[in-house]
Amino acid sequence: MLDKRSFVLGMVTAFSECVAGGCKRLALSPPLTEAEYAAFGPAAEEIVERHGLVHYHEKNEDLPAAERFQWILIAGQRETLEEYLALRAAGASPARSLIPFHGLLSYDEGRSVHTGFDAYRTFFPQR
Repeated sequence: MLDKRSFVLGMVTAFSECVAGGCKRLALSPPLTEAEYAAFGPAAEEIVERHGLVHYHEKNEDLPAAERFQWILIAGQRETLEEYLALRAAGASPARSLIPFHGLLSYDEGRSVHTGFDAYRTFFPQR
């Protein structure tokens, strides 16, 4: 059985390396419950900071409470987070669709995209 803490911190490390190396402008950690964020969100944010990057704690308060999850955004520049927040303010939500965020996430829109969220859901299906 996979240990969720190790999985999440490993993904945050890998995505931080991708952003720091210029392969991605923005990355999202796997989705976290409030309890999971409290337990290992600070460790994930420390990993991001050690890579010289900026982060933002997305609480997804626009989702119904029973369906709500959180994540940590990982970016190389504050301006990238501001672009993300502008899309959110305009009503876009990565919890509903990643399509408006493809450019920020550095996805090739011409290809099918299998995301970190997809991998997470495979290993940790919702109950």
